[in-house]
Amino acid sequence: MMNLVEKLLSCGKTFLTETDLQQIIKEVDYSLFHRVMEKLLDDGVLAPVKSSGLNGRLPPLYNRYRLIKPKDDYAGYLPAIRQLNPALNISGYLQSPAVYHKHQEIVEGLSRYLWGSAGLLKETMSRKERSFSVWGREKLLDHHMALVREVLKYNGLGEAFLNYYDTPEPFFEYVHARPEQMTVLIMENKDTWFTFRKLMQATGKNIVNGTPVDVVLYGEGNKIAKRGTLEEYNAGMLEGKSRRAARFLYFGDLDLEGIRLFFRCREANPSLDVKPFATLYLLMLQLAEGRELPESPDTRGVAAPLAEFAALLGLEQAGALTAFLEKGRYIPQEIVNYQVAAGLLR
Repeated sequence: MMNLVEKLLSCGKTFLTETDLQQIIKEVDYSLFHRVMEKLLDDGVLAPVKSSGLNGRLPPLYNRYRLIKPKDDYAGYLPAIRQLNPALNISGYLQSPAVYHKHQEIVEGLSRYLWGSAGLLKETMSRKERSFSVWGREKLLDHHMALVREVLKYNGLGEAFLNYYDTPEPFFEYVHARPEQMTVLIMENKDTWFTFRKLMQATGKNIVNGTPVDVVLYGEGNKIAKRGTLEEYNAGMLEGKSRRAARFLYFGDLDLEGIRLFFRCREANPSLDVKPFATLYLLMLQLAEGRELPESPDTRGVAAPLAEFAALLGLEQAGALTAFLEKGRYIPQEIVNYQVAAGLLR
């Protein structure tokens, strides 16, 4: 019944004819339709417009009904408002709880961050890294920037408060060194690619979690999985006098699409040695422990070779992967943010 009430409230009308109600309720059997109507009347969701007259059927219904929209009651928000971090506009929200209702997701995320991780705001992150770090959704800033700006302004915080940097277009590669045989780290996502590039340029370091990395390559989505693209790049850009192919390490989101993308990349370039960067994927699993993971944007339900991928990571069983993937969750690559990456470089 709750879903039906929500449909009625979202229909955009105050007065509904019997035909309108039949279209929303979608019950062709009149006797069952009448029972639903009785329930809506008993619950105070609808009130008959008696001047519209009866419909002439048995049992009868009126020809028109008024939708009773519930009054907004924001009193329940007051305890949560009082628990906000004192750096936020608590008094303003207490005086205008309707504003808090509008800002709730954004401001509660900010409050949790200020209580537990305020020190991280002193250090820069990319936009998506900061978004995931604060709200657990790497694209929230992209999708709700206008609301975030409104919340920051309402709370007396400037736009620079979140201390993130944007990753400009276009990018493809960053070559740090050119040894006889190069190791190339393919990044699925632009933000993570830019973060590693930024750090390697700034520090001169290129040993990532114990592995020397000579080139950081942005895979540009499905482009990296096009037939022969990586082979052509290797032959044209990386092979030195020895004509030895580079070693390729792949690092992306831990979701079904990200895993499928790795295998497509490898299958599209059979002459190359392409492996997942196991230590970084295992680090993602470790960083995700105990936190609520976002819903995967990939809702197609297409299978991926999880057991094979788990074996490539050195996991004896795929359980560590399937536990959250089967729930429709995933770990975005941005969980390895600027500060995490900085700690990996030597």
